[in-house]
Amino acid sequence: MQYRLSKTVAIGIAAALTFGFAGSAAAQVTTTDSVKTTTTRSKTTVTSSRRISVRKDGTTSTEQAGTLVANADSLRADSIANAERMRQDSIANVERMRQDSIAAVERARQDSIAAAERARQDSIAAAQARADSIARAEAERLRQLAKGDVYFRLGAGVSMPQGTFGDFYNKGFNATGSLGWHKWNSPIGLRVDVGYDRFGVKSAAVGASDNANIWSGLGEVTLKIPQVLAVSPYLVGGGGFYRLSGSGAGSTSETKGGWNAGGGITFGIGMAKLFLESRYMHVSTEGDGTKFIPVILGFQF
Repeated sequence: MQYRLSKTVAIGIAAALTFGFAGSAAAQVTTTDSVKTTTTRSKTTVTSSRRISVRKDGTTSTEQAGTLVANADSLRADSIANAERMRQDSIANVERMRQDSIAAVERARQDSIAAAERARQDSIAAAQARADSIARAEAERLRQLAKGDVYFRLGAGVSMPQGTFGDFYNKGFNATGSLGWHKWNSPIGLRVDVGYDRFGVKSAAVGASDNANIWSGLGEVTLKIPQVLAVSPYLVGGGGFYRLSGSGAGSTSETKGGWNAGGGITFGIGMAKLFLESRYMHVSTEGDGTKFIPVILGFQF
């Protein structure tokens, strides 16, 4: 009887301990977020290292809260980093644009200064060229005033005897060379002529035995008349010596004085010009003198 009571008490104590341990284990599983589950089969013990989230309503979660928080923090950090990079890039772009704008303005300013300087130098050069041109023109004017305008003429044409001289001789020809001096700003000039006139004797003439040859050396004064377009008229007159030969019986030669007067026109502008001139020549020979009129065309240089 006493043995049965002791056995019963022992069984009760063991049962109480068993249920108490199970209740404590169940409470521990409910209040903690994760536990290690141990499964015993036969005599081998298997332990799992996986943590299982357990909610109070008895369901399990497949994601860990710490992982979600870490991912959120990582995304936020990346977003902040990207925003910072974009901000820095925007600042850098603005700064580059500002520097480029400053450089462009500076280049434009330097180009404007250079252009103004070139224009100034060109203006100075133009003014210097104008001053040089004026100086050359003035020097040429003074040179012309000092020496005048020297020219040379060479012409030829017909020579027509007049009066008694024309009774014995036919028309002949004339060749004349002249050296003249005329100031550009004066209407009056000087000229020296050397001429040769030849007249053929008339077959029916009485007392004439040979052709008449007349050499002349004359000094003359010229007077310019105002120019009309490219035509320059002038008057000429002077006197000198005439050498006559073959103008009478026995082909005698003599030197006589004489005078002349006439005029002409000059054509053209420049160094070489054409001229047309006619003069009345009077040689102081016996009787009423020897008279003739040469008409010549030539060049003036």
